[in-house]
Amino acid sequence: MIAIDKYAYHSKLSHIKAADKFFLTALPLCICLFASSNVVSVVTLITMCFATLVLGGFSGIQYIKILFIPSNFLAIGVITIIVNKLRPDSLDTLLSLRIFGDFYGITVQSFKTGITLYFKSLAAVSCLYFFSLNTPMNSTFNYLRRLHLPIILIELMELIYRFIFIVWNEAYKIHIAQSARLGYSKFTTSLKSLAELVSTVFIKTMSRVERANLALESRGFDGNFNYLIEEEEDSKILKVIGVLMSVVLLVIAMIERLIR
Repeated sequence: MIAIDKYAYHSKLSHIKAADKFFLTALPLCICLFASSNVVSVVTLITMCFATLVLGGFSGIQYIKILFIPSNFLAIGVITIIVNKLRPDSLDTLLSLRIFGDFYGITVQSFKTGITLYFKSLAAVSCLYFFSLNTPMNSTFNYLRRLHLPIILIELMELIYRFIFIVWNEAYKIHIAQSARLGYSKFTTSLKSLAELVSTVFIKTMSRVERANLALESRGFDGNFNYLIEEEEDSKILKVIGVLMSVVLLVIAMIERLIR
């Protein structure tokens, strides 16, 4: 089982309806994306992290680890936005460096844009983390059915989700076998082992997919996955938190706009 899926099943909010968790996720996410405010983004980030840790019962250390991955990726992307090619007569330059006759550096505007984009993206990730870390996939697929999304789309999502585990399991077993034979002891051997892993995983995955398809057809698969859904509970607390948080974020955005 993938770690995020395991966390979702062990969450304190796993028995709550996906609609309530989506309500708490969607409203702050939309406000954060359209507000373009650092204060709104930071408040959203802190609130969603608090909700995931306290309401969902998620481990703080584990949360920092999984949040560390997108934060690094976003930081690299923001650097490319902050650092630009400058004109020699630029007046709002904070830092510049001459390389091969051209000036590259950071301006006040590019720095503000990069910081705003970074916190906005990180806040959006925290909102999505709240939903994904507290909602099992079966509950998510059931909620999508209630939203009357096209059945073919939902079925494709379920199949893709299932085969993620197949690919992950095959890659994990091959990687363990290669590591036991010192396949990653050197850089050159690591590249060779990685190439062999990718090719072998592709072949084994295609074989597993074919066997899974035959198994489904032998059991009368008609294109619909029918499974039992656990009874879920309503949560007025999440709805209240979602409304209050949205009001606070809107007020902050309006005040900041007036100050400007």
